[in-house]
Amino acid sequence: MVQLTDNMIKTAFEELAVDGKYFDKFKEEVERCYAELQRDCPEDDDDPEEESNADAGIRLTKEYMEYYVPEKEKGHCDKWTEAYAESSLLGIEEYRSYREAYNAIEDEEEKEKELDIHVASMSDDPLFRKRYKYLFTEITGDPKEYAEAYCNDYRNMIALGKSEIYAHAYADYHDEYKEEFCTIYAQAYELAKEHGMDDSDAFCFGDTCTEAVDQGLWVGMDKFLKRYHEDWQKEFYFTLIKKDFEESEHRKMSSKEEKELREDLFG
Repeated sequence: MVQLTDNMIKTAFEELAVDGKYFDKFKEEVERCYAELQRDCPEDDDDPEEESNADAGIRLTKEYMEYYVPEKEKGHCDKWTEAYAESSLLGIEEYRSYREAYNAIEDEEEKEKELDIHVASMSDDPLFRKRYKYLFTEITGDPKEYAEAYCNDYRNMIALGKSEIYAHAYADYHDEYKEEFCTIYAQAYELAKEHGMDDSDAFCFGDTCTEAVDQGLWVGMDKFLKRYHEDWQKEFYFTLIKKDFEESEHRKMSSKEEKELREDLFG
């Protein structure tokens, strides 16, 4: 049986090539890991080929420190860095390990502070940071992946001359829906904001319009009119029906047809 010694710990730490201020943490983790292995997996002296608990404890702690040190260098607290390192050591995906670190902190102000440190380490881009921070607590998937997609869509819309409101709405919706719906949603959302709706109501208006397009504008018209009564809202719905009609019929809507449609919508 190989006994864990201070010299083994010192030699292993030197191999890590990290700041000496982390030695105490390394030693603490090696000894803790070794004690757990000795308790749960006693060594078999009859199998000389088997890795000793001392060597296993050192190996696992080296891996642990590879995750622990970078987070500590960013300025994170012990709870964050320890939870992140422990999750990562178990093979949990990076973004899930970051959530484990976030959830390990109970105090809400401290959570917010640690999240800000994490977000700042991800990118210098203000747009990315804002979106990433929002997604971190709002979705179950990888916030980095979705934030990068959002920024790409947002900037593409700005490059096309769209407003910031339109670009945000389009990029926000593009995470889940196809191009046609994103365009309609962005148009509706922008119009709603221009008419004084808050973000929540603007979302509902845009979502209702895209839902109507998906299910059939004529089918969804009664439902739409029960909820939205203002002229600008009905005018937008009219443009959707007219566009759908002309695309499906491959012709312009006649004046008579337009008049009849307006009567249905506006009375």
